[in-house]
Amino acid sequence: MGQFHDSKMSTRIEFDEESDNGLVLADKYLPGELLTQIFIYVDYKSLLNCQLVCKRWEILIRSYVWRKKAELSLGRSLLLSKDVPWQVYYFICKKKPFERNLLKNNCGEHGIQTHWKILEDGGDRWTVENPPQGVPPLPSSEPIFEGKKSCFVTSYHQCLKAQEIDLEHEGLTPYVLDNLQPPIVVFEWYSCRWDCPAIYECGASLINQNDQILDSFQFHDRIDGEKQNQWHYISKEFSNYGPGLRKISFYHGGIDRLFWAGHYGSKMTGACVYIKIPTLQKYDDDENNMLSYMD
Repeated sequence: MGQFHDSKMSTRIEFDEESDNGLVLADKYLPGELLTQIFIYVDYKSLLNCQLVCKRWEILIRSYVWRKKAELSLGRSLLLSKDVPWQVYYFICKKKPFERNLLKNNCGEHGIQTHWKILEDGGDRWTVENPPQGVPPLPSSEPIFEGKKSCFVTSYHQCLKAQEIDLEHEGLTPYVLDNLQPPIVVFEWYSCRWDCPAIYECGASLINQNDQILDSFQFHDRIDGEKQNQWHYISKEFSNYGPGLRKISFYHGGIDRLFWAGHYGSKMTGACVYIKIPTLQKYDDDENNMLSYMD
């Protein structure tokens, strides 16, 4: 067994960038540019195996293909530094972490407690209305609703609930969070009935790996008079929050101001936390220069 192992090891050949190794398939020569276009349309799981085939494929896929595949997945160019690790693009392909809502069950379509932690459940407790009662219909033109017609409703004593987002689980690597620090947008729609004023509040915190708060915001609104019986919109964008971000905590809640039994408190729906696509400088080299070593 040892002799066989030594024999196999002695036949290994060091990678030569000038050779055709990896470019000849079924006795046919494929230019590197053509090979990259084939790889771009290979699914991300198979592409992981492809980069193990030989050194040339590994270099080609890690230095170029993953980025182009991520751009195809996002539908736009990524003007990032050429030093971004290939794993960043892999997780973009696998998890699609950008420009999507990271909050689950944001309109109450799956009930009160699914994905939410109840902090306060006062009065007649949280409920879900479908459709919302005593207010106009939801703004159907807003993409966040995607046909949803439900909302959370509070009662005559304080109602609060929260949801925590694990950013690494959602596909945002520490490299992206620490070095690129993509902008983070938080927003929600809220309202109250025409016949009962209410109070609405919400907030979000950016939390690092040591469970410390890097940045936060809180919003509080008394909904009365002309502000009743209409949907309002609150939004906040975080940027330049520094390295270490790993989680986002979002909360919302409210209470009615007349202490009526039932569910006459503030209503909320369409909560959203999404990460914008980060942008840095353009690649210093164009695509032809990136592939020149294969010519």
